[in-house]
Amino acid sequence: MTATPTALTDSGNAEAASLAATLSADQRAALVHDFVATIDKLTAIEQHDDACAIARQMTQFLPDEGYGWKTLAYDRLRRGDLPGSRDLLRRAASLLPPDAQLTTHLAAAEAMHAGGLASRAGQHEEAVRQFETVLTVYPHYPDANHGIALALLALRRPLEALPRLETAIGINPNNGQYWANYVDALIHANRLKAAWVVLELGQRHGLQGPVVDQLINLMSNLTSKGGYTIQHATQDDSTQQPQQPQLEPERAKGEQKNPTLKQLEAIATPYNKRQFDVAEKNARAFLEQFPGHAMGTKVLGLALYSLGQLDAAREILSQAYALNPEDSDVLHAYTATLEAANQHQAALAVCQKLVACHPKHPEGPRLMGLILASLGRLDEAEQSFVQARKLAVDPTTVAIAQGSLHIRQGRLEDAVEQFRCALRHTPDLPHGWSNLLFTLAHNEAVSADQLFAEHRRFGEHFEPKFRAKWPKHTNTREPGRRLRIGIISADLRGHAVASFLLPVLPGLASDPGLELYAYSNTYGSDATTERLRAHFAHWRSVTLMPDEEVVKQIRADGIDILIDLGGHTAENRLLVLARKAAPLQACWIGYPGTTGLSAVDYFIGDRFWVPNDAFRARFTEKIAYLPAVAPFKPAELAPPINALPALSNGYMTFGSFNRLEKLRRHTIAMWAQLLRALPTARMQIGAMPSDETGANKLLAWFDEEGIARERFDFRSRGSIPVFLQQHYAVDVCLDSIPFGGLTTALQSLWMGVPTLTLAGETVPGRSGATAMGHAGLEQFVASDPQDFVQRGVALANEIPMLAELRATMRERCLASPMFQPDVVAQSVSRALRTMWQRWCAGLPAETFEVTAQDTK
Repeated sequence: MTATPTALTDSGNAEAASLAATLSADQRAALVHDFVATIDKLTAIEQHDDACAIARQMTQFLPDEGYGWKTLAYDRLRRGDLPGSRDLLRRAASLLPPDAQLTTHLAAAEAMHAGGLASRAGQHEEAVRQFETVLTVYPHYPDANHGIALALLALRRPLEALPRLETAIGINPNNGQYWANYVDALIHANRLKAAWVVLELGQRHGLQGPVVDQLINLMSNLTSKGGYTIQHATQDDSTQQPQQPQLEPERAKGEQKNPTLKQLEAIATPYNKRQFDVAEKNARAFLEQFPGHAMGTKVLGLALYSLGQLDAAREILSQAYALNPEDSDVLHAYTATLEAANQHQAALAVCQKLVACHPKHPEGPRLMGLILASLGRLDEAEQSFVQARKLAVDPTTVAIAQGSLHIRQGRLEDAVEQFRCALRHTPDLPHGWSNLLFTLAHNEAVSADQLFAEHRRFGEHFEPKFRAKWPKHTNTREPGRRLRIGIISADLRGHAVASFLLPVLPGLASDPGLELYAYSNTYGSDATTERLRAHFAHWRSVTLMPDEEVVKQIRADGIDILIDLGGHTAENRLLVLARKAAPLQACWIGYPGTTGLSAVDYFIGDRFWVPNDAFRARFTEKIAYLPAVAPFKPAELAPPINALPALSNGYMTFGSFNRLEKLRRHTIAMWAQLLRALPTARMQIGAMPSDETGANKLLAWFDEEGIARERFDFRSRGSIPVFLQQHYAVDVCLDSIPFGGLTTALQSLWMGVPTLTLAGETVPGRSGATAMGHAGLEQFVASDPQDFVQRGVALANEIPMLAELRATMRERCLASPMFQPDVVAQSVSRALRTMWQRWCAGLPAETFEVTAQDTK
């Protein structure tokens, strides 16, 4: 969450309207004349922005005079925003004498609106008719041509849709959505080769984002699927511009037109006092009486935003943005809600306006930096954070954001310094501590013992404040009774943690000895959230709930064992566990290391993850060993495994799909040593940011090692199907040392590609070794850098072995507990029962193991 916007300081339109109401008829007529003359003069010399500013003032002072509304409507039309002009045209037409031109414009706007409604209702023939009406007024309006094309596609008439899309693109060639639907139409018209050509052209004209990956996946799989009904999937929310919703509707006769100052204060005062629930309630009541009022809409949107109801806030703030597009509070909050919904392009557009209109707003550059980082524009993001630091009243939030950016840039030492800076300003900032620990866990310069000591410092800083107040749990000590299991996480959504949790949940939920409670600290929700929710008997949203209240809720629910899935990752609630919310507490899946809290009893892992006493000594928790730490479910849309590319290429192609921040200078040096030993070998490096900064950084390092740039192929981040298909060009993956990615290595295995790795000295450094160990591929686990290079060279001489391994890899995977959700679910149930039985017997937590045999 970003900071709450500044307090409201103006009283909106009502004061202006109230002042106008005190004028005599002559004074009012003179004021109308002055407004109209000024607007006409500015329009005549094409100073449209200034004309609109005057028109907006006119609508505030004289809301019942139509000329201001007409001016604003015509400005929308001038900018090609026909939908945004509709309500303004309606308002103007209701107040002005009959005007043929105004009536024509309004008819077109109404037809555009009706066409959209018909499309959404599935009435596609009617949609075509309405959009054709628009074209009788505006023959070259691209959105009407686009709308007709979409309706024709829905009617399975792609050949008729193509010329409409060509017309729309000819008028506005930089609209990515037009290109996406043009490709979609070509696919439906069975013109696959043309679709590939058009896709490339579209990418040159702004077509980007997840829709590109969807189209690639669709086209790539058409042949292998043997033909199937194509679903339209080219609508990409992330590339849409901010909504321009309806403005203030006409009021019923006799309705009070303008609120009093007292009524305005009734909504502004609670918000300014941070009584956001009261502000929401009052604003809703206010808008019932004054629908579409700018101030009421603003307060409602800001109150919902401050309450963390981001989806609802975004909808209201879009209306507030249309009503007052230069309000700093609205721009700030609307930007934040769009970014939270991953609508990065829309967020960027609004944030650019925030920065342009309010260059000294303390949150503008920081938000801009976050958005640019999300878009992979890392250098620009850093520049924004530098500007944010100059404006920030509280440097803590900027330091946290800048530190997170440095992680993505692979500048871990700089990230550590930023997080320590934040903690110097705000020592009790829990996510500042967690960001620091997460970064240290991925810094090879920090020894395993130093890392453990830093985690202990976290516990020692926070736990003494809570330990004396730990509740005396009164849960019934019955070893065999049904257990209430709480799972607390910020990642109950489309996230790597959820991908490991989801396969095991059906088994846990169907266990008659367990009753599952979710404590979701997730902002917003998605399809994965709903899939997860279906397996929980109880679902609690704790996103904005203070830690003490979360503890009260957990105790009221009678939770026996509380499992944290986050550790020191984003938005964690470790201070809930520090308060000993449940008799037994454990951490699982989300973080490869200790919490540092004595309040947490167990770390749930496996023998590949935590292999020996030296590793166990670096946990404040005891270890509950499972056959596999968690089940991995391969992507449903994974393409089939192809033949080993080295068979046809005649040379080895190594690959890497780990994030840029995991690729360190010494890793590149080790890879380069292998590439020097195999001068014909090539390398594909994926998961690159959308800009060229990552590739340029790596190429500079390889250049220092004497490796020619021509030997590398860089691929940007893509959807899961696209990412998996990129393995078609790779024979063997090279792990980032010492910190790889467990999920990445498992995905590569499913595509038949093993990972050459090196067993690290910390849990995060054993990701690759864990994946290879579960697949029975210990020969791909090196003991040191020299051994890594020697094994890589040897693999280049074992092409037949690699080809056979690739062809049989999925069968090998499915034989491992790591790919057997039922086995893992049963072992988790057994482990939870063991923990509980020890607690019932008054015994302390102790390391134990559940084997695969125990689940049979």
